[in-house]
Amino acid sequence: MKVLAVFAKEALDAARDRRSLSSALIYSLFGPLVLAMALGTLARSRSDDGPLSLAVKGAEHAPSLVQFLEQNGIEIVPSGSLVSLSISEDYAEDFRASRSAKVELIYDASRSESRGPVQRVEALIQRYGVQVAGLRLSARGISPQVAQPVKLARIDRSTAASRAALTLGTFPIFLLMAAFISAMNIAIDTTAGERERGSLEPLLVHAASRTDLVAGKWMAAVLFNVLGMGLTLLVSFLVLRWDRLEKLDVPVALSPGDALRLFVLLLPLTLFAPALQMLISLFARSFKEAQTYLSLLIFLPVIPGFLFSLQRIDTEPWMRAVPVLAEQVLIGDLLRGQAIGPATQLIAAAATLLATMLCLAVTARMLRHERIVLGR
Repeated sequence: MKVLAVFAKEALDAARDRRSLSSALIYSLFGPLVLAMALGTLARSRSDDGPLSLAVKGAEHAPSLVQFLEQNGIEIVPSGSLVSLSISEDYAEDFRASRSAKVELIYDASRSESRGPVQRVEALIQRYGVQVAGLRLSARGISPQVAQPVKLARIDRSTAASRAALTLGTFPIFLLMAAFISAMNIAIDTTAGERERGSLEPLLVHAASRTDLVAGKWMAAVLFNVLGMGLTLLVSFLVLRWDRLEKLDVPVALSPGDALRLFVLLLPLTLFAPALQMLISLFARSFKEAQTYLSLLIFLPVIPGFLFSLQRIDTEPWMRAVPVLAEQVLIGDLLRGQAIGPATQLIAAAATLLATMLCLAVTARMLRHERIVLGR
C-alpha cells in the first residue's frame, strides 16, 4: 500500500508538471513526423515517371526536341513549372550546321523537390543528343557505334519493398528513443530534482522504506513511459497507413497486429529505461546536470540502431540477451517479416527485466548513503 501511495503522489505531481508532459508527448510526434517526411520523399520518387510540366521558352526554334520531350511524358506549358527550358534563337541555325545548339535548363537548386525533374529533363536531352549524333554519323556513312565504344546500361534491381525497407531502417531507432525520452524528466525530478529542492531527505524519514519509495517513483515514471510509447506507436501506425502511400503502392503499412507486437516487444524496455535513469540521476548534483547525463544516455539506443540501419550486420544469438540491443534485433526481425519464437522473446524480456530489478535495487541501496541523499 505504501508503494501505491508513493506512486499516486508522484504520478499526480508529474501530471501537473508541463515539462514532464511535454517530454512524454512531444517526442511521440517527432519520430513519426520524421518518418512521414522520409516516406513522403520515397512516395515522390515513385512518381518520377509520371507526367512532368516543363515551361519551354523558344519552343518554335526546336520543334523536333519539343516533340521528343512530349513523347517521353513531358507536358509543355507556357510558364509556371518548377523547371523551365530556354532555347536560343540560334538553335535552328546551329542545329542545321551540325554545331552544338544551346539549350538552357533553368531551376532553383535550393529547392530539393526540383532535383528529380532536373535529372529527368537532363537525361532526356542527353538521349535526344545521342540519337541526333547517331543519325548524323549514319548520314556520313559512319557507324554510330564508333562514337560509343562502351555502352553502359543501368539496371535498378530495387523494388518498392526494398526501398521502403531502407527508409524504415531508422524506424526502430525512434521507437527505442521514445522509451528513453518519455519519462526522462520524471526520473530526474523524482531523484535529483527532489534532492535539489531539499525534499528528498524529509521524504526518507517517513514510514515508507527506501525500496517502497524507489518502486513508487519508478512506477510513476513507467506510467508516463508506457503512455509515450503507446502514443508513438499510434502516430506511427497512422503515418504508415497514409492514403498517399497506399495509392503509390509503397508496401510499408503497419498492421494493428504488428503494432501490438511491437508494443509487447518494447514493454520491458519501457520498464528498464526509467530504472536506469533514476540510478544515474542520483549521481548528479542538480536537475540540469542530470539532464546532461541522461541526454548522453539517449545515444545508447541510437548507436546500435544506426549500425544496423546503415550496414548489414549478422545478428548473433547473444545479441538477443543484451538489453536495448535485444529489442533492436527483435524489432528488425519483426519489420522484415521474420517469425520471432516465444523462447527468443522470453530471453530478451528476462534479460531486460533482470537489468531493471538490478538498477532499482542499487538505487534503493544508494539512498542509504548520506552523500547521495544530501548531494555532497
